[in-house]
Amino acid sequence: MAEVSIRFVGPWRLYLGVERVTLQAGSVEDALEQVEAAYGHGYHARLLKSGISEKRKIADESNVLLNRVHIRQLADHSLKDGDHLDIIPRFVGG
Repeated sequence: MAEVSIRFVGPWRLYLGVERVTLQAGSVEDALEQVEAAYGHGYHARLLKSGISEKRKIADESNVLLNRVHIRQLADHSLKDGDHLDIIPRFVGG
């Protein structure tokens, strides 16, 4: 298990009520499961308030970067101490 820092970018800060967290995880997928377990309920409640009843996972609505590289570009999703994950909503423009 590695200690990793997760940063929620843009509107995720408002939707989830948190900017950064640190957690122990062995892989990106493990870290994302922990994020969903901790913050998914609040996200779903916010969607329901907006009239969206479909269950959506935070990771499915996000671009996820490991040390500034999109995880789709990485063959290995294992984590090591000091890694950083950025979770960026797909609807953020630029």
